[in-house]
Amino acid sequence: MKILYKDILGQKNFTFLLLGRIFKRSSLILFSLELIWLTMEMTNSSPLYLSLMVMAETLPFIFLGIYGGVKADKWNKKITMVICDFLIAVLILSIPIVFFLDFLNYFMLMCIAVLISVLNCFSEPSFRALLPELVTNNKLQRSNALLDSIQRGASIIIPASVGIVVKVTDQIHILTLAFILISISSVFHLLINYKVTHLNTNNSEQGTIDEIKLTFAYLKSHRTILFIMFVQGISILINTGLWRVGLPIYLESNLGKGISTFGIITGILGVAAFSTSIILGALKKLNPIVIFNIGIILWGSGLLLIGLSPSIFVIYIATIIIGIGQASEGLGRIVIIQEQVPCNMLGKVFSISSSINYTSDTLSLGVISSILAIFSTSSVFWGGGGIILIIGLIGFSSLRKRNELIKKENLSQGID
Repeated sequence: MKILYKDILGQKNFTFLLLGRIFKRSSLILFSLELIWLTMEMTNSSPLYLSLMVMAETLPFIFLGIYGGVKADKWNKKITMVICDFLIAVLILSIPIVFFLDFLNYFMLMCIAVLISVLNCFSEPSFRALLPELVTNNKLQRSNALLDSIQRGASIIIPASVGIVVKVTDQIHILTLAFILISISSVFHLLINYKVTHLNTNNSEQGTIDEIKLTFAYLKSHRTILFIMFVQGISILINTGLWRVGLPIYLESNLGKGISTFGIITGILGVAAFSTSIILGALKKLNPIVIFNIGIILWGSGLLLIGLSPSIFVIYIATIIIGIGQASEGLGRIVIIQEQVPCNMLGKVFSISSSINYTSDTLSLGVISSILAIFSTSSVFWGGGGIILIIGLIGFSSLRKRNELIKKENLSQGID
């Protein structure tokens, strides 16, 4: 019997990176869940304070994400990840310690959340930029698919396991478990055998600004990369508010369904995305541009379907379509960037992409209430889904033609 992903799991460096990612992702999910609970306990479930705490996890990426990417391209990526993981572990452990000393307050909790997000501004681009240096180009699709599926799987399993942890011990020890998991993550990352091929030691602030300008100039001249980042940002801008605010409101006000139904829908989304990542990774080499555009088309089609026929059964079907689309889009986008962007710019490009995504998330949540006050929820769903669908169809045509043109140019240069 053929074992899926046996070829890449046989590579120790990738396996260490994968295991480190599993434990870190699980740790951060537990931290985010416990952060919400602690905030609600301290503020009597204040929506304002809870919103500010959630923003504390996202705003650092908007303001420092690109800077973190610059440093990720200059510094040793492995060491950057290990140091950041270690410091995050210390910060997470400090919360239960201060809690039992009865010194924990809202301001202190927010400062810790901000510091963890700042450290991730350096760790995340290092992680994405390191992978192409550990595996060959022909294994990027499979490697990213496995990493993505593992992260999606953790997003399904870890929240469900919180109830078990709470039954066994005090809820604050969710953070103790998070500390243990990310400590294990740092050990696996430390085991990676990685030698720096080139290290830019120019750490001046002017050099950082120049590098950011050069990266934007690179993106301007490479329209394919710029386009997929733009499409991703627009899709998140439309989707986040609809999914996290619009859908729960619609379920309750129009269909008489509560949080349990929304939980089922979220689970279906996760399973669909997880399964898609596994399947795409198991297939032979696919065109990442095609995968990306098909994903965007499916994503938009799912939102459009919810708006046109908003019943529970249709929402379940549309959720499966959206999950397949999001997983396909994500895999295609990452592989395109890793294959086409030079190694010395990968960290910066991934950071710019992340900054766009976090900005879209924040704006989406900020404006959705005003939009829903003017338009019906179903009309916003079909309108937003229609926009994503149209962008996907345009991209499918234009990017395919551009890709064929690049291949012809490369072929002619090879003949010359």
